[in-house]
Formats: sequence, structure tokens, C-alpha cells
Amino acid sequence: MNTHSESQELGKAFVVSRDQDTWRLARNALRDASYVPEHLPHTDGIDKLAARLKPAIVVLDESALDADTDAPTACRSIRELPDCEHIPVLLVADGERDFDEVYAVDVTSVVTKPLDDEEFVGTIRSLVDTERTLSGIRALRPAGGTMLEAVPDAFFVVGKCGEVRQYLGGAADDFILSPMGLQGSNVNEVWPADTARLFIDGVRRAIRTRDGHSLKLELERDGDKREYEVRLLVQGRDRVLTIFRDISTTPVQDASSSRGPEGQASLIDDDAFLSTLDEAVADARMRERGLAVMCIDIDRFEQINESLGEAVGNTVLTVSAQRIQRCLRIYDRLARVEDSDDASLTRLGNHEFVLMLGNIESRDDISTVASRINEAFDEPIAIDDHKLNVTPSIGIAQFPLDGSDAAGLLKNARVALDEARTTSPQGHEFYSNTMRFRALNRFDVKDELRWAIDNEQLAIHYLPRIDLQTGHVAGLEALLRWIHPLRGSVPLAEVIPLAEATGLIFAIGEWVIRSACKQAQAWHEEYGNVPPVSVNLSQQEFTRDDLPRLVGNALRDTGLPPGKLELELTESMLMRNRQADATIRELDKLGVGIVLDDFGQGHSSVVHLTELPIKALKIDRAFVEHTREPGKQQAICAAVIAMSRELGISVIAEGVESELQVEFLKERGCDAVQGFLFTEPLPPENVPGFLSACAEVADESRVIDLTTVRRKIASKALS
Repeated sequence: MNTHSESQELGKAFVVSRDQDTWRLARNALRDASYVPEHLPHTDGIDKLAARLKPAIVVLDESALDADTDAPTACRSIRELPDCEHIPVLLVADGERDFDEVYAVDVTSVVTKPLDDEEFVGTIRSLVDTERTLSGIRALRPAGGTMLEAVPDAFFVVGKCGEVRQYLGGAADDFILSPMGLQGSNVNEVWPADTARLFIDGVRRAIRTRDGHSLKLELERDGDKREYEVRLLVQGRDRVLTIFRDISTTPVQDASSSRGPEGQASLIDDDAFLSTLDEAVADARMRERGLAVMCIDIDRFEQINESLGEAVGNTVLTVSAQRIQRCLRIYDRLARVEDSDDASLTRLGNHEFVLMLGNIESRDDISTVASRINEAFDEPIAIDDHKLNVTPSIGIAQFPLDGSDAAGLLKNARVALDEARTTSPQGHEFYSNTMRFRALNRFDVKDELRWAIDNEQLAIHYLPRIDLQTGHVAGLEALLRWIHPLRGSVPLAEVIPLAEATGLIFAIGEWVIRSACKQAQAWHEEYGNVPPVSVNLSQQEFTRDDLPRLVGNALRDTGLPPGKLELELTESMLMRNRQADATIRELDKLGVGIVLDDFGQGHSSVVHLTELPIKALKIDRAFVEHTREPGKQQAICAAVIAMSRELGISVIAEGVESELQVEFLKERGCDAVQGFLFTEPLPPENVPGFLSACAEVADESRVIDLTTVRRKIASKALS
């Protein structure tokens, strides 16, 4: 979709300012929200421009006013412009003072100079969120009319004490709400005390926070009850636009009551969902309201289904649906086939859910729901004797930014889902145009990666780590390599995310563990005592429930002594996985060593480390990199080394690239180092030569002599 067209659809935003910094900040924030900023250096001619362009938002810098025009007068003039009665107006004032006069003419918000960039941008975003709902009034008002005829929602302007100052129109036939009779009254006079108090508290909260707010009210007349969703949008210091919607005809259906005959969560079927989504898009277009589509994929589902059976897989999907349902906003409902609610959930794929969220006021609303869904899966799913760690990935597309119809929104939400599975640290991603190009590239590479697994294009190289006391090789880190026939060696940083996104990580991970064990045992049989081989685990591999069994089978089948295998996991993985402690202890029972990689980035508890069977810590390369000169990084490295020695844990420095770093680390008591200073990762056939060269030099000199090591390796290669 053309970006310019999208922005025109959302509207123009006037920025009246002579200050370039104010214009720059406002312009960038408005563009991010897909509005088209229009720069006006002064207010001259704004009436004609407003009549032609119909601004959605006005940002007025007080410094742009003439000497004979004060801020209240200018703001009142803007409010009197055609179709500007309800749009957000932000005043940028020259300094702190009493702004009662400004708020009296219904300025939405005021910020003062000097501007705080973050606060100013946040205020702009808040105005944008409000405008998208207020614009519905303009869209629904008949040309030249003053009332919103035949609209199911009722619109009022109210004050902070509950006085209904103006009825704008809508829901004229609602005899319980009786909107025409509310104008000029106070809700304390016409509603029950509890209901009035709830409403006024909501109004005051919206005014206090300057953010949109929602609540539910129940009203009764002559024995007939109705429930209303009320949305509150701040227009000034004591002026709030309230929108009442009757939701009595769309009853809430919670997870406990939405179970089918087989215990499954009752989900709307595919055709009905698509039909509902089409209707929702049409409604959102008419009302100029936001709508979002989420594609939610249950990670690791194929592995669960294959290893534990279809019955367990179905239960995982049922529980997943229920957890997602519980994360909906208070005014979202799970749609049944006959409903037309704001949020509906369906399954369009084997393990992919699609969630529709209506009445979206801001991107933050969507992020809140997505975060709740991610957090809902923090606890494992308990099925019989199994505790399954399941995580969702979420792709999000918004109407009208990312699609003008149901098919386009679903398509782009799936593109965002692919991005979330591949690269997202927070587990959810919003669609952007650049994603499609990356997705097309990944689509080709995914097929190639599957082909590479089947055709033995994957290989393992080994990066030695050097014992700083003896000079011998203390370990060999197994590093995956994809040797592509055309692209050459594909970077590991590209292979692993792709493998995780496609579910191939489990097949690849198992292959790496078995291949490393097999190679280590072959060296052990041919050369005698060799250092242990260490294998890096990805997040998905570490959370698989059968990891100890997989490792145990690899050791048994290859005959490798457990002490010759180490498994490396990052500090952040240890902190994110609730079952990490139990998994580590099971692996320790097998006799394998556990190495904590990238230490220093995850802020894990030292007390926690003392409770786990950790063999070694690897200092994150970001700290090692800057140890060549005195400073904080040297202090951090020295502290980690000292702490590790006190705990009886070996410490390894990675990313070592200079002899100055080696000298510093050795002086501080670091046990071992690895990095390209010594050698690049070696193919299996070159490892024995490096091991023997290091051993010979160490036996001769008892010091680390890199020049002699390299010379000996070269001579062995030539011979």
C-alpha cells in the first residue's frame, strides 16, 4: 500500500511554529503515526487552508503568534474553524504559567518550553490516539448536519463533576440511556449513586492521566437492563468526550463456558471468521476506527505432537486457546459464529491462531494484549506427567495501515509472524513494508536450509580454548557451519534464527550434538586423552522437554564419556526459562559439564549460581573487548574472575584478539581464553595438529608462545 495514500486517509496535521526544533519533533512523531504534517509559520490564512485540507490535529506554537494575538484567542479561532470543534489541539507555550484561560477554550493539552523531547513526542502520540476516535464524528455526521443521525453509539461532552454539557447525537432511540434527556443534567441526578460514581471516577482518571480510558456501566429502566461500554477521550482540562455503546446484544463468553463437546475451546470457524473480519473492516472504515489482526503461532508444536502424540498436542492447543482468551481486554469478547463482537479467535492452521481486535485506540493497546499473551505462557502446560514449556510468536497487522481488507490484513500479519519467530526478542512484531522483502528472502533460504540438511551441506568446525596456566588446549567449541555451494560459508547468526523460525532447529541441534559426540569419540580412540567438546544450545533447544534424554542417547550411542561433553547456554536463557534449574540438574546427573555463556549481560543472581552445578563461566566478549586499556571493563572482568574463583567455578574469556588482553586476563587469574588471536575455528581434520602443536610448545617452554605454536602448525600442515 502506498504510504502517502495511507497518510492522507488518516489526515493532515497542522504544525503552526517558527521554531525548527518544535517543527522537527512534531513532524517526526506525526509521520510515525501516518499523518501528513503541514508546516505553517504563522496563523495567517489558516482558515482557508483548514477549509480545504480539514486538519485532524493542530499543534500551535505560541511563539508563532503575532504580538497582538494571545494564545486563548488563537485557540478559540482554531476551534471555530470548520470541522475543528472536536479535533485535538496542542498548545506549545513559551513558559510555565496559569493556563486556565487556554483550557477554557477547550485546548486538549499544553506543553511548555524548553521541550523535553520524550515527553513532547509522547503527548503527540496521545493526541493521535484520541484523534482517530474523534474523527468518527466527522465521518458519521451528515453533510451540513449538526447531529449524528441513526448512529448506534451516543456521543456526549461531559465535565469532571459529571455534568453533561452537550449531546452530540447518536443512539436517539435508546430509551434506557435516553441521551437527549441527559443534556444539561448531571449523572448524579439521573443515575444510581454507584453507577454515577463509577462514571465520574473514570472521567476524572482520564483527565488526570490525559489518556483515553474505558469502562462498563449497567443502566436500568422499567425492569429492562442494558450494559454499555463507555470510552472517554480528553479534549481539555475539564472537557471529556464520552462515547456510549450498547453491548447488551453481544454477551461475554469466557474460557470456562466456551468449551465444545470434546473439551476444546469453542472457536469461530474459518469461513465465519473471515466473514466477521470482512464486516469488521467495513465497520472500521466507516467509523474511522482502528482494528488489528494477530496471527499467533505455538512454537515447538510439531515436536510436541510428534514426540508425545496427537492427544497431548490437541490438549496443548486447547489450553493455549484458553490462555489467549483470558488475555483479551475487558471490552473484548470471544466471538461465536452468531456474534459480531470486537475480538474473535479462530484457528486457521494446524497450530496457528488468529485474533481480531476491534475499537483499537492506539498501538499501545495492541502491544498490551500481545504482551499479556506472551506472559500467559510463562508457566508450563501440565499434562499428565509432562510439564511442557510452550511459547507463542505473534505477528500483527493494523487496519488501515497494513491492509484495506481481510485478506490483506491476514497476509501481512503472517509476514509479521514470520519476523517474530525469526528475530523478535519480545515475541511479537508489528508489520512493516520492509518485512516483506526479508520474508521473501527467508522463504528461499528456508527451502535451501532444508535441502542442506538432507544433502550434508552442514559441517562443524571447532574453536579451541587455551589453558592460561599450561598452554594446552582446554576445550573445543563446536560451531555449526553451512557450506553453501554458491554463497560459501553462511554466517551462524543467519542459520540459527532461520532454523528456529522453521522448526528445523530441533533436527539441526540433534545432529550437532550427535556429530560432535561422534567426532570427539573418534579423536579419543585415535589420540587418547583429548579435551572436552562443547556444544551451544539455542533457546528453543534448551526448553525442549526431552533434552536430557536426547543428550543421554547421543552419549550412549557414540560411546563418548560424559565428562568429554559440555553444553553451553546463555545467562539470559537461564533467567527466562522457569524449568532451567531442573533441566541443568538432569544434565549434570548424566555427567556432562554446563558452561554459562555471555556472562555479564543477564544480571543473574550470584546466589542462584552457587545453587547450580555450573562448570564454567564465559565472560561476555563485550567486556573482554575493552580490557586493553584501564577502565570500567577491566574492573568488571577482574570482578567476574575474582567472584568465579571464590565460587570454585572456572572462568573463560571469549573474543580474545590481542596479547595485551591475554596478559591482563592471566594476571587476574582467568583460567582459559579463546578467540581468533590463537586460531579461527578449525575443520575436524586440522584439530589434531593444533592440539599436538600446543602440547609440544607447552611441554618445552611452560609458557604460551603463540609464534612457535603457529610455526609448528604450519610445519605439520606442510608435512
